[in-house]
Amino acid sequence: MTPIWHDGPLDGLDWDGASPVAWRVADPGRGRRQPLVAALLARLTGEAAAAVHLARDAAGAPYVAYPPGWHIGLSGRGDHGLIGAARRPIAVDRELVDDAPPLWDMLTEREAHDLRQVPAAGQPRAWLRRWTIKEAHAKLVGTPRRLAPEAIDTRLIDATRATAHCEGRSDCWTRDTGDAIETLACWSAA
Repeated sequence: MTPIWHDGPLDGLDWDGASPVAWRVADPGRGRRQPLVAALLARLTGEAAAAVHLARDAAGAPYVAYPPGWHIGLSGRGDHGLIGAARRPIAVDRELVDDAPPLWDMLTEREAHDLRQVPAAGQPRAWLRRWTIKEAHAKLVGTPRRLAPEAIDTRLIDATRATAHCEGRSDCWTRDTGDAIETLACWSAA
């Protein structure tokens, strides 16, 4: 299963009926994303957008109350947001690219070793990829602020795929949009 990354209007979304979707949109700001989430779920489910109902759990995280069996993930940075939707738990993270040096204390020993193998000029972007994987995984666990970043072990598979481990294992996919690194995470099937 590979997620579908979509940019632009929803009428251009070519969904296969099964894959998780990550939709990058102009971010209207926190608290004003519900119409966009409803539009995406309407497109995926065939329900009317007005029928889509979101609620918040005890920790304040949004979830899909209707239609049943759907999950969402939200993240916003800069002028864009990322909305994830899937038929299984999903989380997304989006971080803006900068040239800040890696925060080494947020990595496991193995991750720090791997990152030191990257040329110095590429380390900030490589670190940011790891960070978005950690953030998406922590959101998937459900209480991201209680997990120490250095407790989440990430393993890169290739230029877009990775896994994260801490209180479960997630399959993760990342993409580099030029100005941001975006990650989508779902619980591993196995």
